[in-house]
Amino acid sequence: MNEEKISILIGRDYGKALQLGQKLASWGAFVSYTEDSVLHILNDFMRIRPHALILSSLTGKYDELCTLLKRSERPPYIVLICEDCNSTCRYEYADLILDPEDKSIIDKLRVHLFDPYRFTPQDKEKKPDDTVIAHVLFDLCVTKNYTGYIFILEAIKMALEKSTFTRCVSKEIYPAIAARFKVSPASVERNIRTAIQSAWNRTGTSVKREYFGTFAHDERWRPTNSQFIYIIADRLSTMA
Repeated sequence: MNEEKISILIGRDYGKALQLGQKLASWGAFVSYTEDSVLHILNDFMRIRPHALILSSLTGKYDELCTLLKRSERPPYIVLICEDCNSTCRYEYADLILDPEDKSIIDKLRVHLFDPYRFTPQDKEKKPDDTVIAHVLFDLCVTKNYTGYIFILEAIKMALEKSTFTRCVSKEIYPAIAARFKVSPASVERNIRTAIQSAWNRTGTSVKREYFGTFAHDERWRPTNSQFIYIIADRLSTMA
């Protein structure tokens, strides 16, 4: 689960609200309850700023409420318990719609609300995923047959998470990768260097210039490990 405790606001009038809240709290969530009215929900939402909101479809004007909350600075993940059998609950008003008679409702809530990536800070700004990074490495002829391939991919991911003022390949990135793959930092550095140098000789000039700009206009220039990792990371961050 995330380091930040997940906060969940529940409409008190939902039939099994207390039972549900106790279960969610036992999993580590911070659970609060509110009266099942638009005014109370809005007031408590503004006060608590929960990650998720669970409410009943019997809540008056729940569709307008969901639409309004989704426009907030940090919109909640909205779970709608569809209790009104005479109406059709629509997904445009909520992120997840559940039938109160569904015996697996607890399991579904656990899967959706305790997804380790759903409420992490990374969700607030799009980050390039492994597929995007792998595509760039393929363009630069860094393929999986190199031992250093996975090290380079992990190093770029780490570089994307670090401030430009705290970047240090030898003191931070190499040791972190070495610990993860149970090798020495020197082995990480050597395999990354070998992969970059070998791939550089096979990469076309136009591709080099596309990613490395004016650096690559000098045919004698070769990127160091640090230059390769951080230049690619910076390019990817502007593409995200």
